Amino acid sequence: MKKYSDMICGMIGIAIAVILFILSFQINRKEGDLIGAGFLPMIVAVIVFFFSLTLTMRGWKSSKTYVEKPVEYKKNTIGVWSMIVACFLYAALLKPVGFIIDSVWFLYFTLCMMTKKENIRWVRFGILAVVAVVIIYLIFTEIFGIRLPKGIL
Repeated sequence: MKKYSDMICGMIGIAIAVILFILSFQINRKEGDLIGAGFLPMIVAVIVFFFSLTLTMRGWKSSKTYVEKPVEYKKNTIGVWSMIVACFLYAALLKPVGFIIDSVWFLYFTLCMMTKKENIRWVRFGILAVVAVVIIYLIFTEIFGIRLPKGIL
């Protein structure tokens, strides 16, 4: 099964991309808008499609020469459950707290959780989270004209 894991993940990604692309046409747009709210999901769908296609092709190529190797992984169930809880908290707090504050803590937490303890750079991750969220906020509000939850700001 591991031999075909990249191919399977790639095919699932392609299916998700196609569904997202089709569903993005159902998003209403205002009259006179050149770019509507469905434009970004279309772009994301196309990007996901090409990355998934690349993954599928690489998986197909590597499956021909795959040799099974025993590998031991350290289980991280606390990390997995922490990320699941963080995702639910992010979704629940998005409107009351606001996009900027909620996204900064979520991105910071995610960066810290996905990095090995000895490689965590607290200040760098904090700066990266703030800068990335502010840039994303400005792109959505100023360029695309999409309102994001302001919350307590």
